[in-house]
Order: sequence, then C-alpha cells, then structure tokens
Amino acid sequence: MPSIYLIRHGQASFGQADYDQLSELGKQQALHLGKALNKREMVFDVVILGSMFRHKQTAENCLKEMGCALDDINPSYNSGWNEYDHQDILAQFRPEFASAAGVEKFIAAQKNPKQAFEKMFNDAVNRWMDGQHDSDYVESWEIFKARVQEAFGDIVQQNRDAKHIAVFTSGGPISLLSQYYLGVPEQNLMQLNWTIVNCGITKIVSTGSRTFIATLNEHVHFEAENKSMLTYK
Repeated sequence: MPSIYLIRHGQASFGQADYDQLSELGKQQALHLGKALNKREMVFDVVILGSMFRHKQTAENCLKEMGCALDDINPSYNSGWNEYDHQDILAQFRPEFASAAGVEKFIAAQKNPKQAFEKMFNDAVNRWMDGQHDSDYVESWEIFKARVQEAFGDIVQQNRDAKHIAVFTSGGPISLLSQYYLGVPEQNLMQLNWTIVNCGITKIVSTGSRTFIATLNEHVHFEAENKSMLTYK
C-alpha cells in the first residue's frame, strides 16, 4: 500500500528570462523541507522527478538534508510530472504576455498588481480549459490532464511493494490530482492551485481498492519562526 508524497518545487525565479530554476529562497525552502523530513525519520523507497530543472534542484537540496545524494538513489525521471506551459497559456490569451517582460510591464501598470495578475492568469487558464481553442496551445488542457493521470497511474502500477514514494513536481499536477480525488469541480481548479505552497507536501494513499488524499498541502515546516519562508509561486 504505497503512500505517494507529491512535493512541490521550491520558489522558482518568477519574472526572470529563465523561470525554470530555484531562487535563493527556493533552495533554502528545499533544504528546510529536507531537515524537517529527516527529523521525522522519513525514508523514501522510490524517488521520481519531473524533468524540469527546478524539480531536480528541489530534490537535490531536500535529499541532501535527509542524508543522501540524488545520484546515489537512482531516481526516475518522468516528464508527465512537469508543469503546464504557463508562458504559452498566457501568450495565447494576449500576445504581449509571450515574454516575462511583457507580463511584468502589465503588472507594473496596475493599481493592484497582485489582484490584477491573479485575475489575468485565471482568465488565461479558463480559456485554455474551456476546450474551444485546443489547437492554439502547445499542450491542450485535456492532454495535460491525461499525461498527469498517466504518470500517477504508472507509479501505482509499478511500485505496489513500496511504502513511501517521493514525487518532486509542480503545483499544476498536484492541483489536478487533488481536484480529482477530492471531487472538486474542474472550474475551481485554480482556486486550489493558488493555495499550493512551495515545498509543501500532498500525500496520496493507494490501497489497491481505492485511492485517496491523506494530507493536502502540508506545510507545518514553514510555520511559527519559519513563516517568512512561505511562498506560493
């Protein structure tokens, strides 16, 4: 009966030309998560990563604090755990959002930048999800759903004897699987997505007869004196 720990990557470099790397805070978040898991005497039988650089950086820093090196544990890589292409989703919504600089320019001109960005991004994702513009995108919503569900199914099928499986991934796949197993309507996916914290843990248990969410977005390791490390992007 495997327990699958979906671990969101640390804070990425939002607004930079290369978003797919951890910020300095993101690296510290991953190290801190590893320390917390080490205190719990957590040992992962299987480690799986998406193929994005921020997934690898998070795993390396987290596992280092758990007393092991990533390359020594023979991890598996599966691009099915990668995030949706947010830049493509934004670009198809408004061409000026095709670059990080275009998004930054838009945000800087708003009276309430955070609120304006969230609304703009939600609108862009809703267009992506509505199924009327699938040919516009590098990856449609339905294809994204299918590849994340396939990646999760592969874990369950291939690791029936494992007890603790770590998956270093992104907020989108975590939100999708949480939405599905909690029975949350698809149109509310982004409300869930916005709450997934960097280096938070969502635990899914598969018994063979059923699969369920045991913990959602656990981040007690970023509370109290560590609350300054809590981020959502």
